[in-house]
Amino acid sequence: ISRVPLDRVQEAMPMRINGGAKLLELLFPLGNYGVGARVTRTTWNSPDCYWRITKIKYNKRCEGEDGSLSLGKVWGSLYWRNELKGREDRRVPGHAKGRWKIVEPPATEERPRLRKRLHRKYYVIVDG
Repeated sequence: ISRVPLDRVQEAMPMRINGGAKLLELLFPLGNYGVGARVTRTTWNSPDCYWRITKIKYNKRCEGEDGSLSLGKVWGSLYWRNELKGREDRRVPGHAKGRWKIVEPPATEERPRLRKRLHRKYYVIVDG
């Protein structure tokens, strides 16, 4: 039996099943913390099916070693075949699953300071 170095095994492993990343992990490094971005699930094959992110609440108690925040809640508007489905500004289901990709980043590169609002547990970013 031959042994394979651990680093080679980790390189060969996919990031997550079906590719993609968790939604908040994708949005945090973007301008305006991801508010205004267009995102889609990796399982959706149509380019005109996406979520437009309108509001994010990052959980400040789950700060990573690099200062990133990867837990919280996300709101947006679902566009299916370029038509708005349902009401605007609703919770994005499955945001904690690792199957998201960015279609279009937000228009602004500005990153305002995170602010506490409404509840001591969350930092809130609101579009507009």
